[in-house]
Amino acid sequence: MKRSVIKVLLVILLIFLPVILHQAYRWLTALPDQITIAAGHPEGRYYSMALQLKDLLEKQLGTKVKVIQTKGSLENLALLRSGKADLGFYQPGAEYVLQGFQTEQEKNKPPRQAVTDRICFIANLYSQVVHVVVPVNSEIIKLADLKGHRIALGEEGSGDLAASLPLLRHAQIRLEEITPAYLSYEEIEDQFDQNQLDAAILTVGIEAPVLHELLDSGKYRILEIPYIEALTRKETHFDEYKIPAGMFRRADPVVPPQDLPTVACGAHLLARESVSDDLVSGVTAIILHQDFSKQLQLNELIEGGNSFARDSQGFPLHVGADHIYNPELKPFLNSEFVEVTEGMRSFIVSMLIATYLLWRQIQKRREKAKEHKLDRYIRQLLAIEKKQMKLDGNNLSDGPDLQVLLDEVTNLRQENLNQFSAHELNEDRATDAFLEMCHALSDKINAKLLGWKIDRLGEKINKRPESDS
Repeated sequence: MKRSVIKVLLVILLIFLPVILHQAYRWLTALPDQITIAAGHPEGRYYSMALQLKDLLEKQLGTKVKVIQTKGSLENLALLRSGKADLGFYQPGAEYVLQGFQTEQEKNKPPRQAVTDRICFIANLYSQVVHVVVPVNSEIIKLADLKGHRIALGEEGSGDLAASLPLLRHAQIRLEEITPAYLSYEEIEDQFDQNQLDAAILTVGIEAPVLHELLDSGKYRILEIPYIEALTRKETHFDEYKIPAGMFRRADPVVPPQDLPTVACGAHLLARESVSDDLVSGVTAIILHQDFSKQLQLNELIEGGNSFARDSQGFPLHVGADHIYNPELKPFLNSEFVEVTEGMRSFIVSMLIATYLLWRQIQKRREKAKEHKLDRYIRQLLAIEKKQMKLDGNNLSDGPDLQVLLDEVTNLRQENLNQFSAHELNEDRATDAFLEMCHALSDKINAKLLGWKIDRLGEKINKRPESDS
């Protein structure tokens, strides 16, 4: 009976297993209700791109998106690692460059939160170009002339600052030889207008609003960066870049008046590793779509396609993004689904093993209990056998005694048969051996009883002639 119940339960479990796995898969792979994007300053390209991505994600995936205004790459990375942001924009090399650099304000800040999640790469979006901007009538003609002047290097923890420091080293200018100013884009524009700033190093996309607002006015120009190849050799996160003549202003004064060599680095979109694969796949598909690139004038992404988008430095590719870049390598089952089923399979196998072990334990207990009963029956059977050994059937009283012993063996055998089912009797060799012992003892007693009866019959025959005479 118990075995039948266990079989029924296992069948029910197997029937409902697909439903359980399906519900677990839907629960674990469902897109989040809301995600957060760590962007940047409102006048930079990070922020405008985050707003565009927000609109498309809410429209196409139905997920609400919150965009956080930040100071730049380092803060975005910290928000990702602390779990306060799901996606974030980052300038490659920023953390490495700024690792040992702290302003006085940063030294007084509380320590950074511990890393709780690994960061993964989604896409490279555009080139962030280094622009050294000075007033058009400034005495600063070349990069080395920055010494002794007040220079805007970018906000604390920003990509601008991370690009400014290597550029100053390249020009062999120490921070002590300038007056560094850690300003936002708005503050740079204001202080330029008030003649409180001599130069600014801006590392932004070529279409950044702050650049066009400054350079379209005709009041500012861009310095040439010398020895570009030496700079890119030392600072591997930089690539050579050329700003086309007239990019920012085509009326006199033209800005720049001729093709201007400079350097640039990527603009990466990152995500926490724990962010849903399906969500990251959706984000990657939106970014690689031409509508997104055209709306944001991401010409390099349009021309370079996947090869440009996959130009990663220092971060592993997120599984969700890899599904879009390499659709032919996408597994038949979602990786999260595989993890769910693997855990569920382990749980089910463990339950089956536990059930089997429990059933075996019960069986052993039953077998032990059965052995105890057989021990009692065997002891009684041996006692009967000892009694029958004392009776050889020669005495007159042996017959009734043998009949009593035969009845005891029969009763003992009947009691044993009533204790066990036919299935147990067929499978249990101990019970079978006990029954064979019963049969053998019965045969012995019957043989002696038959001899006793024959003797008694012989006695009657011998007495009958004497009475007749």
